[in-house]
Amino acid sequence: MEDLFRLMLLRPAVTQDPESPSIDLTQDSDYQNALREAVAGGRERAEEVSRAYVQGDEFLGDPARNEFAAELAELAARLDGLEDEPAVRRPPQDEGVGGDQDQDDDGDQQGSVARAVRTAFGRPASEVVDDEVFQRMLRRLRDSLTAIKVLQEEHSRPVEELTRQLRTAEVVRRAAVEDRFDGGPALHRYRRRSLRLPVVPGWGSRLSTRDAEEQLRQRRAEAIAEREAQVGDLLGRHEALRGAIAELGSLEGRHFRVSPVEASDAIAPPEELRLTSAMVAESVFTKDLRAVSLRRLGGTIDDGPVIGEAGEEAGDAATGSTTVPDGLANLAATLASTTSVAATGRVEFTPPDLTEVGFILRPEATEALTDRTRTLLADRGVDLGAVPLDRITQGLGAELATTVERLEQVAGHPVKQSFTRVGDALISVQTPIVTGWGSLGTGGLMPVPVFPMDGRIPHTRGAVAPAGVADLLVVRQQLIGYEGADVAHIENVLRGERKLREHTRREESEVITLSESEVSTSEERELETADRFEMTRETSTTIKEDAALKAGLSVSGSYGPTVEFAVSAEGSMSRSKEEATKAASSFSQDVTERSSRKIAERILERTTTRLTTETIEKNTHELNNVKGAGHVSGVYQWVNKVYQAQMYNYGLRATFDFMVPEPAAFIVAAMNRAHAGTVTLTKPPTFSLLPAQINESNYGYWVQVYQAKDVTPPPELYRTKSADFKSGGGDKNTNYNHSGQIALDDGYRAVFGSVASVGNAWEADHTLDVVLGRRTKRIASGTWLWTTTLDDERDSLPFALDTRHLAQVAVAIEVKTQRTDRAMEKWRLETHAKLATAHAALVADYEEKLAALQLQAGVAIRGRNPGANQLTIRAELKKNCISILTDQHFDLFDAIDASPTTGLPQLDVFETAGEGPYVRFFEQAFEWEQMTWVTYPYFWGRKDQWDERIAYDDPDPAFNEFLQAGYARVSVPARPGFEGAIDHFLTFGEAWNGGPLPPITSPLYLPIADEIAERLDRPGAEVPQGTAWTVRVPTNLVHLRADDRLPRWEQNQQGEWVEVGETTSDGPSSRQWSGTARQEVPSTLATDQTTWIQWPSAAVWQVPIPDWAADVDFNFSLSPGVIGGDVWGELRLDFGGSFTDPSRFDVNYEADQTEGPEQALMLVGGTHRIPEEIRGKSVTVRMEGQMLDPANHPGRLEAYYGSDLAPPYGTRINGLLSFRRRPTT
Repeated sequence: MEDLFRLMLLRPAVTQDPESPSIDLTQDSDYQNALREAVAGGRERAEEVSRAYVQGDEFLGDPARNEFAAELAELAARLDGLEDEPAVRRPPQDEGVGGDQDQDDDGDQQGSVARAVRTAFGRPASEVVDDEVFQRMLRRLRDSLTAIKVLQEEHSRPVEELTRQLRTAEVVRRAAVEDRFDGGPALHRYRRRSLRLPVVPGWGSRLSTRDAEEQLRQRRAEAIAEREAQVGDLLGRHEALRGAIAELGSLEGRHFRVSPVEASDAIAPPEELRLTSAMVAESVFTKDLRAVSLRRLGGTIDDGPVIGEAGEEAGDAATGSTTVPDGLANLAATLASTTSVAATGRVEFTPPDLTEVGFILRPEATEALTDRTRTLLADRGVDLGAVPLDRITQGLGAELATTVERLEQVAGHPVKQSFTRVGDALISVQTPIVTGWGSLGTGGLMPVPVFPMDGRIPHTRGAVAPAGVADLLVVRQQLIGYEGADVAHIENVLRGERKLREHTRREESEVITLSESEVSTSEERELETADRFEMTRETSTTIKEDAALKAGLSVSGSYGPTVEFAVSAEGSMSRSKEEATKAASSFSQDVTERSSRKIAERILERTTTRLTTETIEKNTHELNNVKGAGHVSGVYQWVNKVYQAQMYNYGLRATFDFMVPEPAAFIVAAMNRAHAGTVTLTKPPTFSLLPAQINESNYGYWVQVYQAKDVTPPPELYRTKSADFKSGGGDKNTNYNHSGQIALDDGYRAVFGSVASVGNAWEADHTLDVVLGRRTKRIASGTWLWTTTLDDERDSLPFALDTRHLAQVAVAIEVKTQRTDRAMEKWRLETHAKLATAHAALVADYEEKLAALQLQAGVAIRGRNPGANQLTIRAELKKNCISILTDQHFDLFDAIDASPTTGLPQLDVFETAGEGPYVRFFEQAFEWEQMTWVTYPYFWGRKDQWDERIAYDDPDPAFNEFLQAGYARVSVPARPGFEGAIDHFLTFGEAWNGGPLPPITSPLYLPIADEIAERLDRPGAEVPQGTAWTVRVPTNLVHLRADDRLPRWEQNQQGEWVEVGETTSDGPSSRQWSGTARQEVPSTLATDQTTWIQWPSAAVWQVPIPDWAADVDFNFSLSPGVIGGDVWGELRLDFGGSFTDPSRFDVNYEADQTEGPEQALMLVGGTHRIPEEIRGKSVTVRMEGQMLDPANHPGRLEAYYGSDLAPPYGTRINGLLSFRRRPTT
């Protein structure tokens, strides 16, 4: 039989017998007075006083040194005999006659105890008590016992013998004042009185780790407080940083420092260089030159004579013509071909103050910020007027990322878990906690660091007291069958109906991952410079020579504003020469600088993962009643287990009660951790994330949770765009200009711009005109950099440049763009879409694995064996009870360490020597196998664990209650004989009464065979109490009834409700019968009984057999005694002359059995076909037995075994019969 439950029958509290009070060791002695003062100073001071007493002459540590050792020993022996005498009833002493007279030894009024004292001491008790030596002996015994109790090293003294002497001396004292003190039960109780110490120190254990544990608790509390403060500080910093970045990013352009913009007047060319003046001057010069040429050739000039160098009129009176020397023409040609000799100059450079022109805020910008942001910037030493804004936000962003990383480490990612089973697989559903850090991240707290505890073994003691003395009652049960219960389902099929259910489940999972990246860049820059300096020269010369040439001719001419020549000739020739020169110069050098670059770069990175999984599951369920004669119904019933229970009384036990909070907390955590790496299938959390909930701080966590790929970081707050321009190579009249577009990234707006230029100048009045968006600036000499705010342009920013008097110029344009809300919203939407896609992939993978597990599971047996679950519950409750008893949590048990040579585990001899006795004491001091408990609901546990506790589902209802329990009450009986050792531990915190392990001769010694037998539920001195009863336990099993009749229940002769089915013309479908027989007189199945006989003799019942019954399921049990050796035999039932198949038994006899016969559980069960001739009749059912192989099995069975402690007694034979009607076909 298996244990169903245990209980304690508490007896009412009994006050101490006033006639037998505890022996008070308190007295007025030097030692005890000093001890009382020393107790307040602690254990060390009290031990010092006690050691001083032990070393003195007054200490009595050896009973043989007692002055009255012989007399007390003789008196004790006489008193042992007096305890067995019946109590003497004496009439009251006559107070009027002889009340004060002495009574002699043989007087009727003198008690037996007084006579025993006189015999042992040779004088009356009164004289013995008045003896100073006797009084000194009493004082020494009281003080000596007190000192031994205080000093652990003195516990090896014969304390029991010293206590026996003190108790005997106390009898002498009572006999001295009570002559009529007789023997019997009163003397028995008086001689076994307990001792009461003079002081109750309350020190705790000598090697107590309570102080160390308190320090660890304080350190843990400090660590938790520090962690919570750290989390709070990090959260505050996180909010402040996010707010500061948002505020700085929203500042308007008016808060930035920019370069001043000043008006500039127009610059006009000199009067003589203006277009109209230049054209007039050129026309006049051409006309004058033509006139001079004609005069030299002999022509006339209407406008007047040509004036020579000397101011004289030049001319040739003889010929009337003027000649031009040949050298003059060459000189003119040379001057005309000479290039300009003008040089360029460097422009002035003044280093700009970047704090005035950089991307920096004005001082008054701080007024637009909140106090929290100003404080945050001040704490970090950030000067808005000296550091560029983008650098500030970049630094704050880096600190924000560090804060988020630290929050992830400190706050972690806790989840709530619930579990369900599919076959042997455990399905875990995890829900992230979104409180605290959860609104930004995921919430939770990091584990508190583990603080190691120093020490060898724990010797703490808990504040536990015995609950009282109670009868230990154990209810045992035996499974005797199964029976139908409530209707679970009815399946109806009409006549002629055919039901066909075909379920085809096809799952096809295809995962394609395509990653494609293409970059195409096209950049074309075109720069044209009108720098025309092309020389086109045409010369026509006509020479006419003459015989005479007049010397002194001087010619000067000018062609335009840039080419001049002068000619002079002297000499005379015999011939005349006429030279006409025509020169035309065109300055049109066309320098076109064209830079065209086009980059077309296409990067195609394609990763394709194609995974196709196809699962086809086809189930066909057909109910065919096409050819049936009537309607058909299938009735399904829930199935109950049927047990037979019996209560046994184990006698009186000192009981300890414990209240254990959440008894399965460790088991649940261990199961979660164990399943995490084995067969756990984690269901992805529900995707309820909204795009607006994604931010820079938490997107990384969600990427990890959903295992998303190709998620990009959030866009930067600021980005920089740029453009450049360079040109040069013309003359001082050449100007350069250029215009273009700066493309801006999508989701960004232009907020700040700068234009810087370098170059060489022709003149000091050089300028560079700039247009940037809607901002303009003329950059004059000495200015290299211009900064300005912009007008939130998007997509593109136009710019234009124009130069004056600059020989070469290079311009760099830089634009600061700021992220817009649209950019963040776009990033959130894209990230949300990628997370949703990743979640869908996770769900598909989970459903695929779940379907595979369901197919693999088939008809799975859920859970574990209930017996194994009971062992787990017992071990966990035992661990918690020991923790409460000893006020420790097994932190010091480390008797295994790693070998320094091999690295393999090996035992630590020193630790083992300390831990072994400790472990053995708590294993043996309590009857853990008789532990009883009751669980209380989940709501007595931690509230944040309620939903997880209530979600646990185990097919074993008892184990499921244990897993869900919020508290458990546990009662543990003390092993008989260990009560004093337990009391010593609870008082002084010392195991084994403060001494070593008990020797084999000690009453505390427990043989290992007995310890093993008790764990195997060996029958002991338990006595059956009351009659057996039937217990029905519901299960999750379902049974299809043999017919379509609905079940019905009736009361049998024993008053039990049993199923009989619906009455029809064919009779009921089933019926149960149960009975019990008590063997109150001995009935023996002898060793040599090798033929069938009726046994036990009381196993006879009258059983009515239903007339419709065709079969009977029978289950009978009994626990006879085994005597004299091993037994082997068979048992069967006789159904009115029809015999069942025998059930065989084989019992190995325990040779060390000393208290009565060994009990063995025997079962007789099976199915029997009922003969037709006994159906409908009341027949006699008997149990029969026979022995097999008596030569090798010399034992016998006795069906009578009881105790005088709790009648009625005797072996019980319990039986259950289930009659069934065989279904018709």
